[in-house]
Amino acid sequence: MNDKVPEKWKPLFTNEEWLEHGLVVYGSWAFLALAVVLHIVFASVKPWITK
Repeated sequence: MNDKVPEKWKPLFTNEEWLEHGLVVYGSWAFLALAVVLHIVFASVKPWITK
């Protein structure tokens, strides 16, 4: 029973695997967003690239 998995991905994922995949993808996006924000904050406090 793969009711949460989109049709085109049903041959590859079960419901549990699809939910785990979602956590990994959203976690990766959250890590990327946090890294970008922290780089901007640190660059504004102590710029490491000078002209």
